[in-house]
Order: sequence, then structure tokens, then C-alpha cells
Amino acid sequence: MGEIMDWGNLIYDMGYVVTAILTVYLSGWLIYDKLATSEYSLSKALFEDRNFAAGLEVAGFLFVEILIAVSAMSGDEVVKMNDAGIMVTDYYRDLEAVAVTILFCNLTFFLFRWVASQVLRWRFRGKLDAHGEEVRFNNEIFGQKNLGASLFSISYLLVMYFMILQEDFLGTQLYQVESYFNMLSVFLTGLVVYFLHNLVFLDRGHTTLEELFIDNNSGVGLSLVGFMFTVLFLQSRLITQFGQGEHFFNSSSDTYTYFVLLLVFIVLFRKVFTVALGIFTGRSFQKDFLVEDNPVAGLLDFAFVSSTGMLLGIIL
Repeated sequence: MGEIMDWGNLIYDMGYVVTAILTVYLSGWLIYDKLATSEYSLSKALFEDRNFAAGLEVAGFLFVEILIAVSAMSGDEVVKMNDAGIMVTDYYRDLEAVAVTILFCNLTFFLFRWVASQVLRWRFRGKLDAHGEEVRFNNEIFGQKNLGASLFSISYLLVMYFMILQEDFLGTQLYQVESYFNMLSVFLTGLVVYFLHNLVFLDRGHTTLEELFIDNNSGVGLSLVGFMFTVLFLQSRLITQFGQGEHFFNSSSDTYTYFVLLLVFIVLFRKVFTVALGIFTGRSFQKDFLVEDNPVAGLLDFAFVSSTGMLLGIIL
């Protein structure tokens, strides 16, 4: 016969769940609805217009938020010494750690989103997209239902997620300074991923941003998300190998060599995959990917690159 449920512990643990949900709602959904997309109605876009692009971005945001909440709740507890000299969980500071992590996550996402909208406005100034409109981030998602724009949003949601995995804002894990350096390294790696995606995944005359926001190519968006996840996942696996006081910028040269070799392997292995796929199907993968704007090509790219990254992560 199974053990009787400990209702006291259940109620105790539910405090973490309630704190996470309230923080996600109060500092996430409300900012999203009332500030970031204030010119549009989220409820109308999601349930009346059945806007899948808007739904994809919102669902991605909520999913990553909950993943971060789970990560914060699963980490080591904040402890203190009680009157008897025994180390016990500092319950309220533990709740604070969960709430602060999610709050920072929200603020980071909306900062990234605002910066992205400004970069797009500057990048495509005076240029019209496939709908004959100026590129505006919210309009791409909520007006044109552009899945490519939503996937671009998910790509920097991943940057945010892997940054937050490194945080120790309250210094509870004696990792505070190192965490800031590692968070910065994740951010810079994310920027490198955008550059590399342009350089090695696309043909000359094509850029990731133009494919996403001018051609509304969701296949390129899927490819970008897969590559972003793979690179940041592998970097996070390398960071877990660091010792006390180490961070990405003061680690041994072997770390950088290993990381670069992993990236080279992924790029070359992807090339083998696309060539083999072309032989088996009798079609040009790059033509389907960039000219025909075939989302299935991007989906296959996403699946292959991300699954390769997870396999490589096992050996780290």
C-alpha cells in the first residue's frame, strides 16, 4: 500500500507554484498585453482572428517562462541557520529567488523584443515587405500573421532562456559574479549565431532577416530556431563543466577549441544532410528552402540540427 500523502508538504510546495504563476502573470502577461502589444488585442488575435503567428509567439513565451520557473524551483534551496544551529530552508527567501528569476526573465524578454523592433525598423527603413507594407514587428505578427516573425521572436526567447539558466542574482549559490560573465557569453553567442546562420545556412543574396520579414519565410525561421537551440545548448553543457570561480571568459583555451570544433562539425554534418536529401529526393534543398519558401525544408533542418546538437551534448 502506498504512503499516505503528506498534505503539509504539498501545501508548502504549492507556495512555489503559486509564486511562479503570479509572477508570470503580473510581470509577464500583463506587460505583454498592456504595453508590448498595446495597439492590438491579444484576446482578439488569439481567439477571434485565430492568428497562429500570434499564438506561436505567446505560447513560446509562456512555455519558456514556465521552463524557467521549473528551473528556479528545481535548483538548490536557499538555506539559513535556525536557533538550534541547524541549516534549514529559508522559505521566504527561496520564494523570492523564484520570483526574482522570473521577473528578470520577463524584463529581459521585453527588452529584447523592443530592441528587435527598433533594429527591424532601422534595417528595413524605406523598404516594403511582400504585403507592400513597412516592416513593423507587431504588425508582422498581429497584422500579417507572419510565422517567420514569430519564430524570430522564439530565437531570442531561447537566448533569454539559456542566459537565465546561468543566473545567481541573490548570490545563493556563491556563483554571482561568474553567472554574470556566463550570461554575457550566452548573449554574445546568440549574436554570433545570427551571423553564422546568414553565413553558412543561406546562399549569397539571401539574409535571415529578409527571408523572415520580407519574404515571410517560416522555413528559415524554423532553421534559425533549431541552430540557435543547438549552439546555446552545447555552450550550456560546456559551462556545466567549469570549476569554482571559472566562467566562459576565463576558462582554458581547450573550451574555445572544443566549442568551435563542435560548431564546425554541425555545419559540415548539416551540409552532408542537405546534399544527401537532394540525392534521395531529386530536388535542390536550398531551392526549396530559400526560393520556394517551403516550411517543410526548414522543419527538417530544425529537426536534424537540433537532434544532432542533443546527441553531441551527451558526450560533454
